Amino acid sequence: MSNHSLKTMKDKAMKNRKIQQNNLATITPAAFYTNEKDKIKLNWFLFEYAAELDSHIKRPLRKRLKRKNIDNRKIAEFCIYYSKEMKAEILDKLSGRIENVALSYHAIEDFFPHLNDKLVDDLLTSAFDAWDSLTSMCVICPTRCISEKDNKAPMFDDPIYYE
Repeated sequence: MSNHSLKTMKDKAMKNRKIQQNNLATITPAAFYTNEKDKIKLNWFLFEYAAELDSHIKRPLRKRLKRKNIDNRKIAEFCIYYSKEMKAEILDKLSGRIENVALSYHAIEDFFPHLNDKLVDDLLTSAFDAWDSLTSMCVICPTRCISEKDNKAPMFDDPIYYE
């Protein structure tokens, strides 16, 4: 292989990496409030869940989603959407209207109506894994996002989450 061909391959690889990096949408707390009154601990929990869900959508699933023209930016948008869809379910659990929080495929199908059942199931599995992971951390977390759900969450104003 010539040096020119090798350089061209390296340039292509670097360009593809840059595209992938630019394609990474970050999930920021700003997606979970519209005004100062929204900066509450329950909304912080939803932010944490969206970020946790994003981290549980692993590379093999991302590759399969990519074949459906769903890039990392769209996955992040989905994680935010799915998390916000959980709010009513969480409030129903806290008020005693329901016994357990149920994660549903409906929000996945609403956001991605063209996905096949296997991809929907795999996203739902990621949602379950993220839920279990986050709620197990809540047991030891001093923030108490759920038990103090209506209290102000000062983390929303921490610039570290927006860098």
